[in-house]
Amino acid sequence: SRQTGFTLVEVLVAISIIGIMASLLLPAVAKSKTKTKRIQCLGNLTQIGKALYVYGNDHDGRLPWQILPSDQKVELGSGWDDFTMDPAAIFSLPPMKLELGTVKVLLSPLDPERAAYNESAEADWEKYSPINEKLIPPNAISYLLSEGGDLGRPGTVLATTRNLSKCDLAEARWLGADEPVRFRDAMAGLMKGQGNVVLADGSAHFSTDADLGPIGQFTVQHHRSSGGQSLGAASTVMLGCCGGFEEVPITKVFNTTNGNHHVFIIDKSGSMRNDNRLNLAKAAMVDALYKITPRKKFYIYFFDSGSTPMPGESKRGFKWEVDSIISWVDDKDPGGSTNPLDALQDSFERIGPDTIWLLTDGRFNCRGGGNAVRDLIQNLNTNQMTRVNTVGFHRRPEGVDPILSEIAQDNNGTYYFSRSYKDGKPPQ
Repeated sequence: SRQTGFTLVEVLVAISIIGIMASLLLPAVAKSKTKTKRIQCLGNLTQIGKALYVYGNDHDGRLPWQILPSDQKVELGSGWDDFTMDPAAIFSLPPMKLELGTVKVLLSPLDPERAAYNESAEADWEKYSPINEKLIPPNAISYLLSEGGDLGRPGTVLATTRNLSKCDLAEARWLGADEPVRFRDAMAGLMKGQGNVVLADGSAHFSTDADLGPIGQFTVQHHRSSGGQSLGAASTVMLGCCGGFEEVPITKVFNTTNGNHHVFIIDKSGSMRNDNRLNLAKAAMVDALYKITPRKKFYIYFFDSGSTPMPGESKRGFKWEVDSIISWVDDKDPGGSTNPLDALQDSFERIGPDTIWLLTDGRFNCRGGGNAVRDLIQNLNTNQMTRVNTVGFHRRPEGVDPILSEIAQDNNGTYYFSRSYKDGKPPQ
């Protein structure tokens, strides 16, 4: 009897058909999996929104970054002035942890690069608390919080995925894993123009670039909202977003090689007491002054709730000129809030430097916040004749005002980040 079977040509045709079908089906399967992960990410954001809502209901409608200083000291402990605007501290609050249930909620399935950090954080979930100064690691978190989020303004943004190009919704777009440049804040599962958002009304949304920027749908309804815990337009600054920076030890941050007239505007608010920051910043500045040549000039401001200018006019880089201001510098102690507006205005209008160094360890809490600081500098430096370098001094880049990056970029400067340590010195 004759055996039947496929000829070689028939087998090759069948294989080709299977290959074509696979090439058609696999992208659809992959796309379906990605969409499923985006939906799961929305679920995480919804849970974060719920946790913030419950917290707010228990605190007279105030979100963690809006609570009164008396409550901040109770809930955030001795580091309260460092932690108020820090998502790592906010998510570590016991009431927030209770509603979140697990640190896994803070990891987007679209953010596999942070999965290992999140898994490590799971083991210490019960130990995290700002009171103990033990916080969830920032690199275990896939989401940012919105400074302008307000339960009394339902249209405001509460939280987003972390893949924003800038720390301000009014200027940002969604970064993607498919872009030719590899961005630090991109997420592997989100392509260019894709992000996720949760609003104060509890609704979570897929988002595109059309929602962001000065005329974006979410930005406009957020910015134009009213009511809640504050007057005026809602801040569009994002918390947990640190912008691009160059990390430099505090001892080396004040490089005066470029420029002939340097003004130092140094934060001496209450939080500068932490980690001995004020003394370290003063020492670094004085060391830089002793290194400048007599042909260069310098002037100094310290700021807290207001401005404390150096007596007299700018001084030359003679040793005896530097010696003459040491006791004045040493007398400055930390205390008060973080408002550099008066110092900046006087610097531009009276001193007229070619280089400004603006150092802070937190967020500007003058009326209008960081945006008010940025706007003032833009209005005073219209001809771009003054370079403005900014310095963030904190344990984590996320702990300082993200507007520092924008200010430096606007004014031909560099944003430097200097890390502080609990005992004032880096671990050996």
